[in-house]
Amino acid sequence: MSKKTVENKTGIPVSTLIDDLKSEDIRKRQLSVQNLNVIASALGPERTRLELIPFLNELMDDEDEILSALAESLSNFIDFVGGNQNAVVLFSVLESLCKVDESSVRNKAAQTLISLIKVIDIKKNEELLQNLVKRLNESENYLAKGPLTMIIPSFYGQVSSSFQQELNKIYLAATRDQIPQVKKQASLNLKDFVAVACPKSDDVVLSIINQNIEEEQDFVRLYMVDACTRYLKTEGTQKNHSIIHQHLKNLSEDKSWRIKYYLCEKLQEVTQSLGKSDFKRLIFGNYIKYLEDQEPELRSIAATKLSVVGAQIEPDEVVQKLIPIVKTLSTDTQNYVRNSLAQGFLGLSQFIGKKNSVDLILPVLLQLLKDEDSEVRISLFKSLNQITNVLGIDTLQQSIVPALSDLAQDKNWRIRSSSIDIISFFAKEIGSDFLNDKIIKILMDWLSDRVYAVRESAVQSVKNIIQSLGWQWSEKNIMPKILALKDQTNYLHRETLLFILIQSNKQINSDYLNKNIVPTLISLSKDPVANIRFNVAKCFKALSTQIKEKEQTKKVLTSLCEDSDIDVKYFAKQALDSM
Repeated sequence: MSKKTVENKTGIPVSTLIDDLKSEDIRKRQLSVQNLNVIASALGPERTRLELIPFLNELMDDEDEILSALAESLSNFIDFVGGNQNAVVLFSVLESLCKVDESSVRNKAAQTLISLIKVIDIKKNEELLQNLVKRLNESENYLAKGPLTMIIPSFYGQVSSSFQQELNKIYLAATRDQIPQVKKQASLNLKDFVAVACPKSDDVVLSIINQNIEEEQDFVRLYMVDACTRYLKTEGTQKNHSIIHQHLKNLSEDKSWRIKYYLCEKLQEVTQSLGKSDFKRLIFGNYIKYLEDQEPELRSIAATKLSVVGAQIEPDEVVQKLIPIVKTLSTDTQNYVRNSLAQGFLGLSQFIGKKNSVDLILPVLLQLLKDEDSEVRISLFKSLNQITNVLGIDTLQQSIVPALSDLAQDKNWRIRSSSIDIISFFAKEIGSDFLNDKIIKILMDWLSDRVYAVRESAVQSVKNIIQSLGWQWSEKNIMPKILALKDQTNYLHRETLLFILIQSNKQINSDYLNKNIVPTLISLSKDPVANIRFNVAKCFKALSTQIKEKEQTKKVLTSLCEDSDIDVKYFAKQALDSM
């Protein structure tokens, strides 16, 4: 295998980077560890295996920042030790990292070990894996059992039956461990163990699930949602599905709202594993209760899943059981509940048809368009594509424009910025009919906004509108207003004009460019603000292929190459070279 080389971009000699691995200055050590690939590239695979890796084993008492950087660096280190055939050389360092106190380091090390295990010959290295498992399981740092439960599923299916039986015992013991962190991680990783251990080791897996369902700590019960859904998807487990069904039903009725919240969060996976009839029989009734629960967080997450649930039930059940609750939630006292509703309820229209949508969903939509919380209105706008195919945009247009006008003037710049995408969406969906004078004025206000992020989003919106509606419409309706920005006293507005020209250069008609835009750029090349002048140079470069009178343009750029500002000179030279 050819030696992998990495460019040293640190500006520090490799010899110094190596010395700094032992520096008393933590910043120097961290920089060296972050650039282990540079060091290994210089040393070559053999010296990396024989010298660097053993040295790294001595760093385990270092600060968490160093260990975290080490775990990250080793995640892409196979090539530096000579390829897959030498991957096991890295095991010792990663094993040590699996035993440190910091959980993020342990988890990263385990993930890297898993990636290495995928490229080694499992059968040839079974003894090595047995010893690794034994050491992690018996480590003085009991927390090493946590990453062990992450690692086991990565090779379980490829090892001997006797080793599998040993792994079953270890995993079962981890789920019964007295240390909460170990028990939690074993519960979290159980879904992966289920996928490889079933149906052969059904008895062990069911024993763990049955035990964890009864666990007092809700953080253990919580992850049984994932384990149960994975079990139902695993081939050969059908004989025990009734047991798992009951467990999922029990979880959906758990005394802890956190578990109900988590189940709701995973509802897409739950419905896929159960199928429509079992979902309706086991979960649907409890889902209705979530929508009406006293805990607002539970109402909120349930509201985001309305479309997921709507797909599992009959249209008349959507109308009779979900829509009345949707109406109630639209006046919920918690803003974030209404926000979640705005994200989730419009998709119900696809299940109940146009007439029901007009009668039942449209009134809620119109109400939320006037919601006092601008975040709710933004979420609603972002979800409108879920209903436009059912109702048609004409039904919505009269209500959209006033609500959009309000958002455009919101005092929160993030709201103003978010609302810009809405114009692009409707311009594409509706066409030019949507972009009346009022909407164009809103767009121009955004282009002159005092906040850069808003202006930047508006520039992108203009580009999208030109793409969607074509040049003929754009030339007549928005380009005169955009070019008028050249006369604005605020240089930021003049700069916005140039940003639009750079972004939209491929959409601009050649005749219009030479007749209107080139003279504008020539005029702005004399602007007193350097930012304007160097952006003029950028514009000339972006538009160079369409410019007919190149001599005049070159003359302007040659003049800018003599500018007093270094950036203007730089970009003018680039533009001149492109001509």
